[in-house]
Amino acid sequence: MKNKIFLMSLLIVSQFGYSQTLEETSNWIENNAGAPNSLFSNTVVYNQQTNKLLLYKNYSAPFKFRKVTEIDPKDVNSISLYSENKKGGLRGILNFKKGGSNTKIYLANNDTRVTKVNKVDEKQLYAFPILAEGNLDHAKRIKKYYINYFQQLGIAVKDGDNL
Repeated sequence: MKNKIFLMSLLIVSQFGYSQTLEETSNWIENNAGAPNSLFSNTVVYNQQTNKLLLYKNYSAPFKFRKVTEIDPKDVNSISLYSENKKGGLRGILNFKKGGSNTKIYLANNDTRVTKVNKVDEKQLYAFPILAEGNLDHAKRIKKYYINYFQQLGIAVKDGDNL
């Protein structure tokens, strides 16, 4: 009887597993989805005031700045991997719903300030590339973290490679 109670308790506790916060997921992406030469990395930040997702491409050399792409996360439909070149390098891509997404693209300092000299381009995009470099297992893991990030925002994004 004691073994049954212990087993049932263990099963119940295992159902309440550890779940990452939005910030922890974003930190993992920044630390693990960068270029192999460490010249740039990606950061994903959700702006709760504007309900926009800010996708930063952080350049470290020779000048520190960020290329910011601002999207509506509700427009993302799926995330896929694709081969970038004949050498087999992998990339990820956010696929937007039919009709695309209105985006804003601009440069900012590392403190994310936009200066007057930085032009803001507004474009209709149908897909957006993300870093998912490394071997296939690592690229799949990066994709899963992005999917998890969207799920934490309450957005059902599909694995585009399983469609």
